[in-house]
Amino acid sequence: MGADIWAVNPASVATHDNYCSQKGYTFPLLSDTGKTVARAYEAVFMGGAVVQRTVYVIGPGRKIIFAEQGMPADQKMIDAITQDK
Repeated sequence: MGADIWAVNPASVATHDNYCSQKGYTFPLLSDTGKTVARAYEAVFMGGAVVQRTVYVIGPGRKIIFAEQGMPADQKMIDAITQDK
């Protein structure tokens, strides 16, 4: 669909490398140990102590076309991409 997948998590790079190897992930999993990205995308709670899984789909022009906390169904993200074209 012409989309790139990026994941951001507050764990260390070493932890991410191990996790991606176990899961067979081939997309980048970026380390955000200072929770800078999580704060920017409003994914922190309890004074920054907790990071909530939050999914964003960013379309052409760097426009957010989908945002949902938790683990949305793949079809919801696919629909957002196809509707934005």
